[in-house]
Amino acid sequence: MKNRASIIEEFRGKPCGELVMTGKLYREKYSDVMSEAAFAQAVSRLCRSGEIERVSKGIYCRPKKTRFGTILPSEREILNQFTAGNSGVEVGYGLYNALGVTTQISKRQTAYSSIAEEHLKQIGNVTIRKYDMEYTNEIKSVIRIMELLHHYKEIQDVNVSAMLRCTENLAVEYNDEAFETVQRVIGYPKWTIAFLREVLNYYRMPNHLSRHLSALTNYPIPRIEELYETARKQN
Repeated sequence: MKNRASIIEEFRGKPCGELVMTGKLYREKYSDVMSEAAFAQAVSRLCRSGEIERVSKGIYCRPKKTRFGTILPSEREILNQFTAGNSGVEVGYGLYNALGVTTQISKRQTAYSSIAEEHLKQIGNVTIRKYDMEYTNEIKSVIRIMELLHHYKEIQDVNVSAMLRCTENLAVEYNDEAFETVQRVIGYPKWTIAFLREVLNYYRMPNHLSRHLSALTNYPIPRIEELYETARKQN
């Protein structure tokens, strides 16, 4: 009973809608005082009583209660919690929209996060991929330009002029050390690295990306001059 009361207080101490990953909670606070099965039963009882609500497998929250019923966090709020501070970064069409390279909107939202419990977690239309690192501004900048270059040909209705402005701005923020961290954790293919090198060299930004590439390989990437010509025709 004491442990159950402690778990109740744990949830009551959280703002309504804040996600609680029960696996992490158990490991950090209850593994020494109760079995995992007993902990799971206590969480289930809280859920049945309406004290907490299940958002997804292993993820619960204290719901906001109104006269219209209980309200769970929206998919945008869920994604924001996985990317808050240095815990993650949004990718996919959410990123492309934020950068202004397309007006196309996807129902699906995607993020990379260090606080996810599983390598791949699906919560409604939100996809969270676990990549364990500290998402500093330098790390986020590298991921954004890599994602943009890696998926360039797949982005619907891409505004090439906007894309070039973004790549130039992100190139200025480029950091070799941050790239090495991102590449070690995520592991982008060599052609994407070659594309990044093409961008950085064009804007005369120092880099050591050649160490990841073969001088004998002709990587299938567009030339920046070609992209500027495409942008000119598009406008």
